[in-house]
Amino acid sequence: MANRRNWLGAALALTLGVVAPQVQAQVQAQEAPWPTRPLRAIVAFPAGSGTDSLARFHGERLARVLGQPVTIENMGGANGAIATRAAARAAPDGYTLFFGTVSTHAANPNLRREPGYDPIRDFAPVSLISINPLALMVRADFPARDLAGFVAEAKARPGGLNYGVGNAGGIAGTHLLSQATGIQAERITYRGTPGAITDLLGGRLQFMVSDLGPAVEHLQAGTLRALAVATARRVEILPTVPTMQEAGLAGMDFASWNAVWVPARTPPAIVARLNREIVAIGDSAEARRFTASIGIISTTSTDEALGSFTERELAVWARIVAEAGMPKE
Repeated sequence: MANRRNWLGAALALTLGVVAPQVQAQVQAQEAPWPTRPLRAIVAFPAGSGTDSLARFHGERLARVLGQPVTIENMGGANGAIATRAAARAAPDGYTLFFGTVSTHAANPNLRREPGYDPIRDFAPVSLISINPLALMVRADFPARDLAGFVAEAKARPGGLNYGVGNAGGIAGTHLLSQATGIQAERITYRGTPGAITDLLGGRLQFMVSDLGPAVEHLQAGTLRALAVATARRVEILPTVPTMQEAGLAGMDFASWNAVWVPARTPPAIVARLNREIVAIGDSAEARRFTASIGIISTTSTDEALGSFTERELAVWARIVAEAGMPKE
């Protein structure tokens, strides 16, 4: 019995010797001044995307209030999965932020057999930052002038139209439009929306269902034309463009979104500080003006609310994928 007690005591001492430094490091991380060095913000899509614009807007203002630079790292590709994997594997020390989207945290886990990360287990939520309306867009010289004319044109050329997608919002939005109207078209996938916009302008694509950010300047210049928006209400920056519901597609109400996360196990005190600062930025008049100018809506939340929202969106996307018969990649 004495030998057994000695063995147990030695094992406990060994375990404590391994665990204690880890616990101590976590406590010190929560108690130490933060931040004391630059932060990096991993962005799930390329420069010029709506996500990139939001990350740069928030990054500049976070740098001011935190007193440290925030470096933007764009990692486009795989519908945001490449960046999300990198963010999930980053050290949970408060020095890595992740600007993700509906693509990274709701769509990919339902569209990919092995996304390479778990959107709930591998991340600590910080805050929502935007709701992004989608629009059906064509080049200025496309023959149709409204949604009904577009559907007629597409049906007259079954499979003869190409469309581009740079994120999951575009994939689902086009699937929902196709289901509601019966049109058929060929999908071309891009690393991000800006590349698809370039090909739409160049005539390689005939249409897109996309978030407005990367297309705003072209819509305002008249080189692209929006035929309808997918949300239930009209978008402030496109007040004359009808909703798809107004154009006859009852029940069509779909939008994308953006949010900020940090790696799981980031100290709660740091998460709380980031939430306070990001909510203050997102709720400012400056943020509302900026987001309206690129066709999105500034939206904030508590960290807990973002966690619950993400779980609901995962369920929504499971239903969208099942109903649309979208194959897993």
